[in-house]
Amino acid sequence: MTAASQTAHDQDVLLQPTSHHIPVLDGWRGIAIALVLFDHVQYSLLRGYARPWLQTGQHGVTIFFVLSGFLITTKLLEGPIDLKRFYIRRFFRLMPVAWIFLAVLLLFDRLTGLRLTTWQEVRSCLFFYRNFAGMAGGAGGAGHFWSLSLEEQFYLVWPFTLLVAGTLRSRWIAAIGAVSCAMYRWFSWAYYDRNLLGNETQVRADAILIGCLLALLLVDERVVSSAKRWSKWLSLPALAVVLFCIARFRWLPPLYESVSIAVLLAASTIHPKAVPSRLLSARPLMFLGTISYSLYIWQGPFMAAATGLSPLVVLGIALPLVTLCSYYWIERPSIRIGSRLSASLKKKATPAVPLSGETTLTGT
Repeated sequence: MTAASQTAHDQDVLLQPTSHHIPVLDGWRGIAIALVLFDHVQYSLLRGYARPWLQTGQHGVTIFFVLSGFLITTKLLEGPIDLKRFYIRRFFRLMPVAWIFLAVLLLFDRLTGLRLTTWQEVRSCLFFYRNFAGMAGGAGGAGHFWSLSLEEQFYLVWPFTLLVAGTLRSRWIAAIGAVSCAMYRWFSWAYYDRNLLGNETQVRADAILIGCLLALLLVDERVVSSAKRWSKWLSLPALAVVLFCIARFRWLPPLYESVSIAVLLAASTIHPKAVPSRLLSARPLMFLGTISYSLYIWQGPFMAAATGLSPLVVLGIALPLVTLCSYYWIERPSIRIGSRLSASLKKKATPAVPLSGETTLTGT
């Protein structure tokens, strides 16, 4: 696998004797975006939800968050942390699609006068505080950027934390941070249990931290050995917990949902030949996961348009077409540029010395 194609899979690697792509993680990403789209299609076409327990969007985003924490931490643990190369890859992975979407949204708004967004909202997206802006941040055309803003805040903080604290101390930081976030959410539940207001970082960051903790634990061979024995048996209860949370919680997924998702992620990566893992590795689901970022970025305006136009044309033809154009003409070329720039910096840099006490995911 080339460096460019490896980066194009958005960090989907787990360090074994040689790094390789794990298809099942694309499958998880496919499930996450399917839950988000199922939620948004209902809200757009029905102006609400057929049943409260069919409100799946926040749970899909929670899967994305756990995946993000897990994958980014896994990638950072593969070798000495090079912050410059990391941020170059992240920038070209995320920003081109996001910025082009915001530019198109703003231009379309000005040409049509539909007030899909405002400069205030666009500014909150560009500077990664959309999750703190609430509905007051703009007309809402980029309201779904709240999750991207939270992840960008994570990218700005976590690599420095891991570099300075090291693996062992970072485990405690991730664990204590996740529990603290969950406790704060619990005591403030009545206030935050509503759309967008419940998306602030201190309310939702525990899902990302649980993913980070999972990656940090899998550094230890003893943890991996235990996970191989117990993960299959824990998968069914973990799945039951996730389904219960989808049925019970509308806006604020609890901490034990993120923990259960982490258990399912661990089981599916450790046992890739198990039946659930093979189902997650189905090509259509993997492809959906591969294009999920472009699909998530562009789906908002199409969901709004589907209420006044033909849903089949808007959601069945126009949205997939724009998504594929975004993926093949913007996302993938940008990833390749970031990969080449990162590789050129690696060639020029002197070999870095690993942090004292650090290990790779193989424990060597």
